Amino acid sequence: MPVLELPAVSALLPARLQAPARIEELDMLRGFLLLWMTLTHLPTRLSAYSNQAIGYVSAAEGFVFMAALLTGQVHRRATEKYGSETAFRNLLRRAWRIYRYHAVLLAMTFTIGAAAALQFHRTALANLMDFYLQHPKPAIVLGLTLVYDPPLLDILPIYIIFTLLTPVLLWGARRFGWTAVLGGSTVIWLLAQFGLRLRFYALLNAHGFPLPANEAGAFDLFAWQLLWAIGLWLGTAVARERLSERRLSRSLLAASALIAVTLFICRHTLHPGPLVDKWHLGIVRLIDLAAIGILLIRWGPRLARTRWAARLAPLGRSSLEVFSLHVLCCLAALGLTTAADPSFPWWQDMLLLGITFTGLFWIGYRTPSRFSVPPRRPQPAA
Repeated sequence: MPVLELPAVSALLPARLQAPARIEELDMLRGFLLLWMTLTHLPTRLSAYSNQAIGYVSAAEGFVFMAALLTGQVHRRATEKYGSETAFRNLLRRAWRIYRYHAVLLAMTFTIGAAAALQFHRTALANLMDFYLQHPKPAIVLGLTLVYDPPLLDILPIYIIFTLLTPVLLWGARRFGWTAVLGGSTVIWLLAQFGLRLRFYALLNAHGFPLPANEAGAFDLFAWQLLWAIGLWLGTAVARERLSERRLSRSLLAASALIAVTLFICRHTLHPGPLVDKWHLGIVRLIDLAAIGILLIRWGPRLARTRWAARLAPLGRSSLEVFSLHVLCCLAALGLTTAADPSFPWWQDMLLLGITFTGLFWIGYRTPSRFSVPPRRPQPAA
């Protein structure tokens, strides 16, 4: 029985995105997303303006998609050069490395953060870990098993879970084709729009599971897995195909620009609804992300040649370390006030942003990238 397969995506990808070497533009984009995410998460006045500033798209969508794209590239490249066993071990090492960072952040939050929240009555900090403060023992176990995800600490578990899911998706793509994989992923996403997550946790809670759905992280994994599957599909295609550069049609660019501009206006003039829901990844958000992505494919390389964009690449190459520091800075900022909704004077906002961004750039430039394929082991002589 023939296997259905989606058409090649290389027609939408410039030649620079089809080369086997590390793609500098993607590192720059990830660096930009990290700064955007930091600006949104820090409790300053600017967070109200930076959050989804360009439309129904946030840094989280871009960051998850970029992670999937890079994972697909690296895994495909490793499979072709070193075999599936080495590629699988490399994937597990990546997941284990992310897990160690998550465990350290969790430990610091549950010790230093919790102590500061209780001792100095830091309401905003305490609100982030209210389940832990009420049920410390199950919270520790569930946190280490990636089930309990307090705010700001719910993004790395997404990467770990989806990274471990990657071999299953790639196996399904080899066995049944990407059309079947993305079709199944779309069905799960559609069910998520109608409350699959709430029903799932209601069933678990009915059988004695102690964690309510709202403590399992803000992101609905049943919905967000679609974004990972799409990014993984594109990433494997990028790593596999090396074709000459093809231009995007004017009609596609014009339609993408019209969609992006229209949704930008809607974002800043209309009240949000379920179709633009961030946590369940509403359909309008996927459309907006696709439109902006097409525009970036066309004009992103030109932006990447600017001097300021080149300075973002080290942040993207050291994204795990930079992201972890951003979480610590946000937690520290929440601990600076006793108010449930922190509000600082302008000069303190600027000082907080200056110190945080300086730290992010410092660690980005000081930390070498480790997202690479392991060297080939020498083969024994025949």
